[in-house]
Amino acid sequence: MTGQPGVAPAAAGTGEAGTAAAAGVGPAAAGAAAAGAGEAGAAAAAGVGPAAGAAPAGTAPPAAGTAEAAGAAAVVPAAAGVPAVPLESGLSDRLAALDRLVQIGLARSGPDGFSEKLLNDAEQLLAQAGQRLRMSSAHTVVALAGGTGSGKSSLFNRLAGADFSAVGVTRPVTRDPHACVWGVAGSGPLLEWLGVQRRYRYARSSALDRGEDAMAGLILLDLPDHDSVVSGDSGQVDRLVGLADLMVWVLDPQKYADAAVHRRYLVPLAGHAEVIAVVLNQADRLSAAQAEDCITDLRRLLDSEDLNDVQVLVTSALTGGGVDDLRKLLIQTVSARRAASARLSADVDAIVNRLMPYAADPAKSAGKEEEEEEAGAARTVPEDTVNLLVEAFCGAAGVSAVGESLQSARELRALDYVGWPIGWLAERITGHDPARKVRLGKLWEELRSVTAGPSGAQQAEIDNALTAVADQVAVPLPRPWSQTVRSAARSMSKEIPGALGTAMGESLPVETETAGWWRIIGAWQGLLLGCVIVGVAWLGVIVAFGVFHAARHIPSRLFDDVSLLPWIGLMIAAILLLGWLTASGCMNLVRVAAERELQRVDAAMRSRLAMVASEMVVTPIEHELFEYDRFLEDLRVAAGHS
Repeated sequence: MTGQPGVAPAAAGTGEAGTAAAAGVGPAAAGAAAAGAGEAGAAAAAGVGPAAGAAPAGTAPPAAGTAEAAGAAAVVPAAAGVPAVPLESGLSDRLAALDRLVQIGLARSGPDGFSEKLLNDAEQLLAQAGQRLRMSSAHTVVALAGGTGSGKSSLFNRLAGADFSAVGVTRPVTRDPHACVWGVAGSGPLLEWLGVQRRYRYARSSALDRGEDAMAGLILLDLPDHDSVVSGDSGQVDRLVGLADLMVWVLDPQKYADAAVHRRYLVPLAGHAEVIAVVLNQADRLSAAQAEDCITDLRRLLDSEDLNDVQVLVTSALTGGGVDDLRKLLIQTVSARRAASARLSADVDAIVNRLMPYAADPAKSAGKEEEEEEAGAARTVPEDTVNLLVEAFCGAAGVSAVGESLQSARELRALDYVGWPIGWLAERITGHDPARKVRLGKLWEELRSVTAGPSGAQQAEIDNALTAVADQVAVPLPRPWSQTVRSAARSMSKEIPGALGTAMGESLPVETETAGWWRIIGAWQGLLLGCVIVGVAWLGVIVAFGVFHAARHIPSRLFDDVSLLPWIGLMIAAILLLGWLTASGCMNLVRVAAERELQRVDAAMRSRLAMVASEMVVTPIEHELFEYDRFLEDLRVAAGHS
């Protein structure tokens, strides 16, 4: 039952078996001449040589299908005699969560961010998982790996029941991976993905091998020697070690502790114990005591490498000793139909463990994080921190100074309407009060200047406030989140001064705005001033006509009666006093109104500055905190804790 590549059968039957054999693709098994269009035809369709010991079979099996997506719950259509099974639903969720983690990490990679190598490894795993789960889930890929002289190829041939893979003792002979398939229908795409050349594919399924029905769905690989000096061999081993569903490491008594195997392959696979087995081959060279010593020492090495649960078997490819135990392991793996999912789950676990340092939170160890999670509260910037930020913005923008200037401007403006008549008259006589007008102009110029935003020392205050806020929020977070939160806090720092100035300008009242009652009081003060002027003129007339007798004929006693002088003087004094009292009272009302306006404007400015702080500082920070929460949640799902 030994297959020989490139030999055409003596009398090929109909269908694809004859075509494959005539083309020299795959080994022609002994007895393949009678092969019809059954298993041999399926083998040819998969690019696999006729089955070892193939006998005429029945009708050709239906074509194998593929799962629609990674982790899909759909069942892959079964190959002939090979039951298909649904993929693990949890694995789909874990892979989806890992994909989201990669997207989060890619936006935060770099020297102080997520490791680019880690992200690349995760992307590679996702691509590999998607490809593997779209392949036949009815097949289990088991790889035999080992070094030169370990007996790996001999063990492969012993399990396959034919000398498919050439054997070398002192030099590497296996240059390319060989595959023996039990139940070939639907295995073609999977073998193409594994990169096994068609001439090294062998079928092991026929009516003569009913005793091996339990192994239906097994794809057994013989890998190149990992310690081969031939260029490219080690690369093939590395690639296939990452793709195989179950890894069987074949070691020999002389090199079972080889550091190259342990450091390069076994140690990195810690956590993959469910999909790893170690075989100590060539037991025929050892006595029972020596074999026991080797097993004990090998077990010690594996335990020290966190591979405590890895199964260790003892075999002899020469005598067949222990091969039945290995065959039982393969049957159990194939029958369970979950090696592919288990391998991918272990790979996801490895990536998740490497992502864990990016989720370490000191607050969690103190119990604060757990309380937040139990309450279902999202991370936000503390209210006290927001208030401190708003106060810092108000200080930098000069809210208090602006309020005082506005109050002074309002009082100076009110003097035009409700001021004391003497001062009002003096201003009208001189045309204007230069000092007051200049001061009023400067006040409004200062108020208008706030729309340009803070500068100089005020900008430094803003920077200090951003630093303080970022430090308070970022300190409990691990890298790179502490850095990304600080970056988020400063993401719009250049636009903040202008936004503060705009907010201040929108809060200021109109420069020429006056209260309606000011004009009424102004008219009243004008009337009083007119009365004073009339009174003074009356005094002058009486003095002129009553004292100095400037004219002989006076039309009325009101213009020359000297006795009226005291009363007219008293009336003028009373009017002046009334004007002063009116001015004083109204200015008090103006000050009260200005203080109320100051409170309204101050509240409006603080409200607008709070909006600036929220939009330009708090929102970016909370977005980053939301991403961190999402990272933690996806990490829990990817770890299988959802």
